[in-house]
Amino acid sequence: MEKKELTAADVWAMFAETDRQMKETDRKMAESYSRLDKKFEELGIKVKDINSNVVGIGNSNGEYAEEYFYNSLEKKMEFAGVHFDDISTDFKLLRKTPDGKRVEDQFDIVMLNGEAAAIIEIKYKARKDDPKQIVSQKVSNFRFLFPDYAKLKIYLGLAAFSFEESAEQEAKELGIGLLKQVGETIEYETKWVKAY
Repeated sequence: MEKKELTAADVWAMFAETDRQMKETDRKMAESYSRLDKKFEELGIKVKDINSNVVGIGNSNGEYAEEYFYNSLEKKMEFAGVHFDDISTDFKLLRKTPDGKRVEDQFDIVMLNGEAAAIIEIKYKARKDDPKQIVSQKVSNFRFLFPDYAKLKIYLGLAAFSFEESAEQEAKELGIGLLKQVGETIEYETKWVKAY
């Protein structure tokens, strides 16, 4: 059997194919976990973590995604060309309106400076309705729940390992930045981001 010398192009082609296969595997695993979570829910089965908290497989995927994107943003401390001084996860609060209604929300990642806030919503897979929900709910709830930041410009981001095509288009139309995993790095698509 004759040995073939590998060129740099051959090696890069193998890396590209491996990356493609890994993304396909991630996509299939996410679909399987989602179906499994739904089946467990239908059967009334509750999965518990080591601290006896009820969790679904999808919760683990979400936590993984949050940590991945948080670590990248923490290193960069920038979003949509704006530098931020602070970054935090799990901004969560419950307040009552003057008429007694309860407003509760959680913000996956919040970046702050003296003039702006970036609210980054993290999904394992971004779906078509996610961008509308971010704009219609997150901006007003953030301003109400955190009045100290109510006058700041708010920039919105949607981070996910995979996106439905309609989710990407809707985010662009609404001025929401996109954060995607591309190989070992994160790709930031923010040229259309607007301040709310």
